[in-house]
Amino acid sequence: MKLLIAAATAVLVASQAFAGSYEVRCETKRVPYQETVKGGTPEKVIGGAIVGGVIGKVVTKKDAGAAAGAIIGGAVANETSKKTVTKYKDVETCSNVFIPARVTNEETLRQALLDLNAGKPVSKEKTMDVQYTIGVAHDGKWGPQSQLAAEKYLANLAPDAPLYSLVVNDVVIVSSADVSAVDQIKNALLEAGIQSQIFVDLQR
Repeated sequence: MKLLIAAATAVLVASQAFAGSYEVRCETKRVPYQETVKGGTPEKVIGGAIVGGVIGKVVTKKDAGAAAGAIIGGAVANETSKKTVTKYKDVETCSNVFIPARVTNEETLRQALLDLNAGKPVSKEKTMDVQYTIGVAHDGKWGPQSQLAAEKYLANLAPDAPLYSLVVNDVVIVSSADVSAVDQIKNALLEAGIQSQIFVDLQR
């Protein structure tokens, strides 16, 4: 039983093998946050002290009472004068990022391209490796640009070379760099009563 499990695990790992690797990358960003601070402006504190002084003197009829009232009035003004300010702090965030690498085995690359263009499941890491190898954006999503680049690669075409596709009812019949060969097939289909169209660098 252990042997079977080990064999199954080995097959799974092999089927999901990729050339790139994961790396931990960190970046520091300045993040805003709100903080409430207390402490009024000098005008508010002085104003509170004057009001407190007047009240203290009226109540106690003494200068000492005025002084005490001034201190209390200033403290109250200072305490009640609060405001919210925006401050910033440095926050470091780290993530495990996949760094794609070139697929050096030609047969492995060819099979992966065929699988991806056929819509077969391929791991995101392996897809990114393949995209990196054929020179398209390596985001792990196999879209029209990746499909076209794959077709050109499989046809041994340069990335900027035109690829002619013959389409019948939204189905690609053949793709080739030889436009005359594609045109011959189109004429043969027309003689059989089948309408078709030729597209250059078809975006599916």
